[in-house]
Amino acid sequence: MSTIQSSISFDLKALISGEVICTQDKLKEFSQDFGRIITKQPQVIVRPHTAKDVSQVITYARNYGLTVTPRATGNSLGGQCLNQDGIILDMRGLNTVHEINQDELYFQADAGASWRQVIELSLSQNLIPPVLTNYIDVSVGGTHAVGGIGASSFRYGTQADNCLALEVVTSNGEILWCSSEENSELFNHVLCGYSQFGIITQVRHRLKTSHNYTRTYYFVYDNLDALLQDKRALTSQNKIDYLLSVPSPSLELLSKAKGVQLTQWFYLLEVTVEINDTNSTDDILSNLNFYRHVRTETKSFKEFIIPSLVLNPPVNTVHPWIDLILPASQAKAYIETTLERLPSVLDCSHTLMGSFCLYNKSTKLPMFATPDEEFMIGFGIYPIIPEFQLQPVLTELKSLTDLAFKHGGKRYLSGWIDFNEQQWQTQFGDYWTKLNELKNKYDPYKLIPFLSIANNT
Repeated sequence: MSTIQSSISFDLKALISGEVICTQDKLKEFSQDFGRIITKQPQVIVRPHTAKDVSQVITYARNYGLTVTPRATGNSLGGQCLNQDGIILDMRGLNTVHEINQDELYFQADAGASWRQVIELSLSQNLIPPVLTNYIDVSVGGTHAVGGIGASSFRYGTQADNCLALEVVTSNGEILWCSSEENSELFNHVLCGYSQFGIITQVRHRLKTSHNYTRTYYFVYDNLDALLQDKRALTSQNKIDYLLSVPSPSLELLSKAKGVQLTQWFYLLEVTVEINDTNSTDDILSNLNFYRHVRTETKSFKEFIIPSLVLNPPVNTVHPWIDLILPASQAKAYIETTLERLPSVLDCSHTLMGSFCLYNKSTKLPMFATPDEEFMIGFGIYPIIPEFQLQPVLTELKSLTDLAFKHGGKRYLSGWIDFNEQQWQTQFGDYWTKLNELKNKYDPYKLIPFLSIANNT
């Protein structure tokens, strides 16, 4: 342990009720995130037990010129939860679900509580958050700081859009509650703001009544245009509750005559409705243009809503994942180009991809950048690859990001990011200048770095 680390550790232990950690094994553990692409090592790790602990750390860091980065489960992909030579706040020490309010339909929880904790408690009262991500062992505060997209986002927006109020610690060390009525500017920018404007310590979030069962239809499409048309029709009618599609190169042919590999893409569409009676009927199948209806599955609501997805990739892999949000009018051209190009750098038969839907009327937060169309198609690419394959994949993903921008698309900023100044301006458009003004207003000390956003003013 260095003299500086010893000094910081000694000082912080005297200031807070939580834990201060600076052992080499823990510092190494906190030097990477789920992406495993970027490495940064902090001086110390603090596991706060209260919002006051966070405030004390912020004040100390400001006085000594240190940076602070909040982190819970570490599931970012581009170093968003990493810190070089500063302080990591391990938010998992703040992990209490304080209230499930059945009358006013909300829950209140610490930022480090997991969505799984929330779901298990709320389901006991037949309640559920409107939007859940596919992986629920992430933190409540983390997804509010990112956005949080799920298979029901076409109806309810992001998880952040369903937030009712936040407890935030500002760069001045103030502990404030904010909402759309109180401290509204801070509220609207802390949500999806990657902690740039304050650190979330507690969340009050909307709930809705849950049903007894779900019915999921699985369709296969061999035509992308038909798939996109059906997704728009299904999501615009309020007849379904969840929708997700996945492209798959199900047929690979080698032409012996020309020595050319040909790939036929198919698309699996999963459409789910919530039901209270397993004998109920619906008209989901009418007027759809699928190639084949392959399965219908009925589950209890709990079995459906708590997925079995486990993120446990091999230790020697890296994960340059990206999500794009495309204007629907440009989605077909972009996705077809992407699926044509990806096989040159990735084994697409072992690379998960997914697509979701959004409507601008449901996503009003200024830090969640969206295209200038009402209906939007999300498209995600999620490689798990050996490190030696990383550079050509990153080069292609950079190119595909630029292509998305040219098509009027935006990036969902949870993934791997390597933006230059011009790309940040393209991401936020006319709001870029305002964003930098607000960064100077709410974090004038540059306590909370995030990639290029923190360095552009």
